[in-house]
Amino acid sequence: MAVASGLSLSPDLARRGRLSFRPSWPLAIGLALFVWLANASGLPLLSDPDSQWHIAVGNWMLRHDAVPEVDSYSFTFTGQPWIAKEWLSQLIFAGAYDLAGWGGVVILAAAGFAITFALMTRLLMGDLKPLPALLFTAAALTMTAPHLLARPYVLAFPLMLWWVAGLVRAVEARRAPQPILLLVMLLWANLHGGFTLGIALAGAMALEALVGARDGVERRRLFVDWLKFGVASVLVACITPYGPESFLVTARIFSIGDALTAIAEWRSPNFQSQPMQELILLVALYLMMSRGLKLPVIRLLIVLALTHLYLRYARNAELLATLTPLMIAPLLARQWPSLAANGETGGRWLVLARPAGQGALALGLGLALLYAGGLLRLADIKPSNTMPAAALDYARTAGLTTGHVFNDYGYGGYLIRAGIPTFIDGRGELYGGAFIKRYSDAINLRGDESLEALLAEYKIDWTFLAKDIPANKLLAHLPGWHQAYSDDQAIIFVRDR
Repeated sequence: MAVASGLSLSPDLARRGRLSFRPSWPLAIGLALFVWLANASGLPLLSDPDSQWHIAVGNWMLRHDAVPEVDSYSFTFTGQPWIAKEWLSQLIFAGAYDLAGWGGVVILAAAGFAITFALMTRLLMGDLKPLPALLFTAAALTMTAPHLLARPYVLAFPLMLWWVAGLVRAVEARRAPQPILLLVMLLWANLHGGFTLGIALAGAMALEALVGARDGVERRRLFVDWLKFGVASVLVACITPYGPESFLVTARIFSIGDALTAIAEWRSPNFQSQPMQELILLVALYLMMSRGLKLPVIRLLIVLALTHLYLRYARNAELLATLTPLMIAPLLARQWPSLAANGETGGRWLVLARPAGQGALALGLGLALLYAGGLLRLADIKPSNTMPAAALDYARTAGLTTGHVFNDYGYGGYLIRAGIPTFIDGRGELYGGAFIKRYSDAINLRGDESLEALLAEYKIDWTFLAKDIPANKLLAHLPGWHQAYSDDQAIIFVRDR
């Protein structure tokens, strides 16, 4: 499973010193995905409100030449410790926005996903023939579809695949991972908080290497080599503006507990709305059981853990869908040689499994740049579904924005970018489980605490909620409140003065 780009120059053609326009499957997948995602509507990439506050944080860092250490975006937790664990991604997204507006954000995210799935295809083709590799990639893309969003994780996604592929290759080769993976970890730790999963997977794969050692001598050698790599990985992951503090954020997120279910992406998957995800899981289960795939115990436990994470939290679909194929590809190739990439070069499918020629690579990148330039010039891309602009314009005109707002969770990112202190937003690790649960109970009119009591406690002057939120129905009848604005996105209620 060589970690090499499917877009690289074929060595034999390079030696002959001439361009080759031979395409490859990874190149074709990357270009097709880029064109599909980089579209005039900005969807699905701009359908998540968190993109807004990530850009706002990035711009704050550019203005202040520093990283935030306390909250300055909410009025409920202002001054409380908070770190921008994804600071480098936020800087990059802010730079793309400042350079080319929302179109720049879309192009950046589309390129990140295109590289991710092109790389996944290339990695799988190091072990498998094109057809099974392409089927795995197609299934992974389908599972990931609900989470194709312009958020920091897209920039770390290729690094995650590279890291996991490197760990698997090391175990298969009975050695420690290559030192280049330490650079991967350094970048990952500064781009996205998911690097903690990478550290955990390294520990699990080290254990598999020790369990599978042929004798005591090899086991001792592997122990020392993997221990050095593990210690180095942890130390490298601490090379961030926050040092080891970044490790603690993951623990804070999961400490939110059951309150996470108040956030859509942290709920269990809904197979009523995502039937293809259920179908893929059932097909995978059938094939594994009917064909008798045998996994080493540690790798089996990793696959089960990834499955649990997905069934617990829908946002982890991409972890299961992309990492599991990388984990099992070498085993599939050994147990079913008919699936293995055996170096054959005949046939169109096998020819396209080879790296793309230099000419094809240059042509593909040129077409992608031309397409991106045309999109920026001709399309007016905006995240309209997460920007209740008309409602906020009314609030500004009416002078409401100087008071405390009780806002919709999904509007938090927009308010942050607009410079309005929020009641709540997408930074769950800041607010904690108790606060999120109080908020969720209040807007859904459940629990023992009344909405009126919460509004009074935080001295709320106006509410800014999506139109279908149950709290709006109660606010329409609460004494001392009146509806000031309504459109097809949001409703604003104002406290009588």
